[in-house]
Amino acid sequence: MSQLSEKQRLGQILVARGFISPEQLERALHRQRATQEKIGKLLIADGVVEEHALQLTLTAQARLRHEDRQAQGSRLLAAVAEKLRADLEKLSLDLLKEWQRRVVRLPDREGGERKRREAALRLAMDFPRALTAAQERIEARKRAGEATRLRRILSALQMIEKDFVAFRNSIASVSPYPVNDWSARWQTLGDFAKELQRAMA
Repeated sequence: MSQLSEKQRLGQILVARGFISPEQLERALHRQRATQEKIGKLLIADGVVEEHALQLTLTAQARLRHEDRQAQGSRLLAAVAEKLRADLEKLSLDLLKEWQRRVVRLPDREGGERKRREAALRLAMDFPRALTAAQERIEARKRAGEATRLRRILSALQMIEKDFVAFRNSIASVSPYPVNDWSARWQTLGDFAKELQRAMA
């Protein structure tokens, strides 16, 4: 925030609180440009505002600056979390679609294997669904300026990302037989969904 914009902000707060009029602010800003004096000092010298009113306003200004910094932090956290969320959503959907195509081509050795595999993949869809829900939650936390909750979501996404990469690599090299073992592995994505849901709570 520039020095000039800080002075304008202080004046705007004084106007908003009814301590001075917009015209008084304009006159003080005009004088300030000529004298380089602090806007508050000029207003007190002119008898336009009392010192206690200025102190109250400076406190409010400091609070607004703090809130601005918090909002900026929340926006940054939300942007990073949203990028990671979107990447994970795409990766998980791509992986599930790939395996849905592969399952159809696998021999049904014992009868009913294909259905069990398809059921496992349907349950694994809980993960991309949780990621979709996270998009709205991240946006809501950003609007509310809830940096702490955004950090929790981001932390969960970062941990899940690492584990998801390991899962994707492992599932590529695992035999789809026996079907029960293969299906159990896909429960990992359901665990990711639960982990993310806990972080969003």
